[in-house]
Amino acid sequence: MRGGKKAAVAVELALGAFVLAVATRASPAVAPYDWSRYSVMTPAGPDEPSPEVFRTLHRVVWTEHKIVRGEQSAFTIAKKYGTTTASLQATNNDELYILGVGRKLTVYNRVGQLYEVKKDSETFERVAARFCREGDKRRRQACEEGIVLANRLPGSLLVNEYEFPRGSRILITKFAVPNFDTYHLPITGSYRISSGFGSRYHPILKRKRMHDGYDMAKPYGSPVYAAKSGVVVDAGWVEGYGQLITIRHVDGWTTRYGHLSKILVKPGQKVNRGTLIGKVGSTGLSTGPHLHFEVRNKDGKAVNPGAKIGRR
Repeated sequence: MRGGKKAAVAVELALGAFVLAVATRASPAVAPYDWSRYSVMTPAGPDEPSPEVFRTLHRVVWTEHKIVRGEQSAFTIAKKYGTTTASLQATNNDELYILGVGRKLTVYNRVGQLYEVKKDSETFERVAARFCREGDKRRRQACEEGIVLANRLPGSLLVNEYEFPRGSRILITKFAVPNFDTYHLPITGSYRISSGFGSRYHPILKRKRMHDGYDMAKPYGSPVYAAKSGVVVDAGWVEGYGQLITIRHVDGWTTRYGHLSKILVKPGQKVNRGTLIGKVGSTGLSTGPHLHFEVRNKDGKAVNPGAKIGRR
């Protein structure tokens, strides 16, 4: 009997060590029987767990994913881990329009927003009130029950007050992606930046001068879109720019679209990001069809467009 008990204890300890090895994520050692360590609130596995493993797990698990060269789409990353682009956008509070190498994203294996508890005193009731805002009581209750079921939390949370530890992660199945309205590129498809932002030798004036934006080479007549929502303040001929559109945005900044062959908007017109506003041309001081794109701050000073793309 003694030998049997020893064997049983040995097996139990071995299983505990195995679970610990799988669940621990580059953190200080914890006791094998600290079962709260393996809850839905716990990051999954090692620093770089396999996305394939994520998709096979039944519980909600999360980790940080480091962007590597060649990963240019939030959609492909979301698909790897078993979630959606909208879920990653809501959780990371970012549109994920630009993915820079080395950047870290919170990823997980379910559809929904993964909410992080910021304060020790945050209760389930408070978290539910943040996301379950339906006017109908029955819908609010269904939303709360959905949070409990999705995270495999005890049903007692619905009737008894419970405070989540700071750093807990809670999956919210009913969520809305914020309206980021970040700056986007004003053209689609492949393009070439024939002249970047900064000092350059002007091909027509034959002297060195500041270039206030991007020259984006595209075929004549290619569509040009509003880079961000705003109001058209100018639309017409301007010396040097040729056919030019200027849009003022809610943050007080402006964008300019020059050398157009056709203008499709009027001053005072409200446009959304992605609204077709004109066509690529070669009007004004231009050596060939391209779009001259500028971003200017509240003071009218030109800034590098690359510093604003993908940002508010």
